[in-house]
Order: sequence, then C-alpha cells, then structure tokens
Amino acid sequence: MLSGLLITQFTYGTISTIIYSLTIIFLIKNWKHFDNYFFKLYIYQFLFNMWMYWNFYIVGRLPASTCKECFLSSWFDSLLITSNSEFPYNLFIFFQYHCGFMSYTNVLLTSFNRYTLIFMQKSYTKIWYYGTYIIIGVLFILPLGFTYPLIAHRAYVEYNPLSDTYVARTQADLSFLYSALLVWMIITMILSFLINTICWYRISKYSQATRQQSDYRLFLVSFVTFLFQCAAFSIGIINKISADVDPSKLLLISRIGQKLSPFANDLLTLTTPYVLIVFSKRIRHSIKYLFVKGSFAPSSITPVQNIRTSRSVLSKI
Repeated sequence: MLSGLLITQFTYGTISTIIYSLTIIFLIKNWKHFDNYFFKLYIYQFLFNMWMYWNFYIVGRLPASTCKECFLSSWFDSLLITSNSEFPYNLFIFFQYHCGFMSYTNVLLTSFNRYTLIFMQKSYTKIWYYGTYIIIGVLFILPLGFTYPLIAHRAYVEYNPLSDTYVARTQADLSFLYSALLVWMIITMILSFLINTICWYRISKYSQATRQQSDYRLFLVSFVTFLFQCAAFSIGIINKISADVDPSKLLLISRIGQKLSPFANDLLTLTTPYVLIVFSKRIRHSIKYLFVKGSFAPSSITPVQNIRTSRSVLSKI
C-alpha cells in the first residue's frame, strides 16, 4: 500500500518534471535567443536533476513505502541478498551517492559561470566555449575516487520486519564515503558562498538602471539556487547531529529536521525551474500563455549574436 507521503512526493515531482520540461522546450524552441552558456548548463542540470530525483525512487522511496504484501514486494524480494538477481541495482545505488557529490558541485559550477561573466567578460566566451564539456567531465570523474566501490560491490534490498518495509543496502563500506561527502559538501558550499558574495558585492555597485541591462536576474537565479542548497545542507546537518545526540527525537529541532528530511533532496533537484520562472518575465509569460492558448508565446527578442549583445538580451528574460 502506497503511503500518503510517497503519493504527495510523486504528485509534486511529476508536476515539477512537467514544468521543468516546459522550460527546456521553450529554451530549445527559442534557442537563437538563448544560446549562451548559462542556459546550456541549465539544460545539463535538467538531465542531471531528473535522473537524480527519479533514481531516488528506486533506491529510497519505493522500498521505504513497500510492505511485505504490497504490489512491489515480489520484485524487492528478488533483490534480497540471498537471491541471484542480475538486476544492476548497484548502479542505481552508485548514481544516488555519486549524484549527491555532483549536486553540490553543479551549484558551484553555475555560480562560477556568473562570476566569469561579471569579472571576466573578455575571456568569458573562450572559457566556456572550450571548457564547458571538459569541466562537466572533470566534475563527473572526481567523485569516482570515493564512489567507485559502490559499483564493485553488490547492492541488495533488506526487509525490515519492525517497520514492514524494505531498505536498500550495499556491501561497500559507507563510513568513509559519508565522511568524504560531508567534506565535499562543506568545501563546495564555502566556495559557492565566496563566489556569490563577491558577485553580489560587484552587482550592488551597479545603478538600478545598469542592473536592468546586466546579468542581474540570472545571477539571482544562481544565488537563490545556492540558498536552497544551504537549506538542504542544514536539514542534513540537523539530522546528523540529532542522530548522534538526540536519537529519541525529544528536541524540537530534531523533530523539525526529521519532518523536513524527506524533502531535502527535492530542494536541490526540483526548485531550479521555479526559480528561473520567478526571475524570468519572458519564460513566465510564455508558460502562462501555453496553458491559456495551448502554445508558447511568440518570440519578440532579438537573437543573441555574441557575448557582447547577450547582456542586453538577457536583461529581457
């Protein structure tokens, strides 16, 4: 029997996936107007976030919502450690942890993109023209030093008779992985904080009129995404500390962290399109036009020809 929490998460996850996809379709249909590296990163993060969100259903939410007599129990029983299933469950476990590393790195990557546009305008195009795919590739490879044991070791599902649910497990040692992930999260968040602070300081010096003609709104997209990352990180830290010092969840802060824990991962994966819609008048108008008229609003922006014109064009997003 599916839990109310799982149904709720599936509902808003599906709605968010549709909205996320609509923003991507809009960008692609009007790509001559939005052909810049910020939106290329946005499309990359769409693919990444969607995989991370729905992959978590397979390794986390579905097992935790399946009882011994439920519909999916026979499948999870086939994944028990005593079974001989050839289903590559270890790959799903691997990607869940690997994406945990990369989700924090992706926010740093977007912040760095804004930094280079604000402070390195002359070399911005050259940096991202030659470096976009190289940077993404390097950032994908780096966490392998910590997560590769998840591929090498078997993953399985364990039935918990006390809760009458299933739990995903791996034979790999997770203690070192958790420590490395925590350090990785702290380092990337510190770097993101420093970069966003520096960018905010520079933009604060702009006049109000100059802000409207600059990359101010896209910086706000990056900055607010970073704030959601801080919220997700805070929830994780609260739960980690409460597990050590307040396992019975007697303190109010521990109970709050426990209630918010199921949604922490979603703050990193599902909020990006909403942030873009809030700060992009054109995309917001087009999405509304789609629901009213059944098609995207016709374009009226002058195409982006190069980085020098992109700043004035982006002010119209």
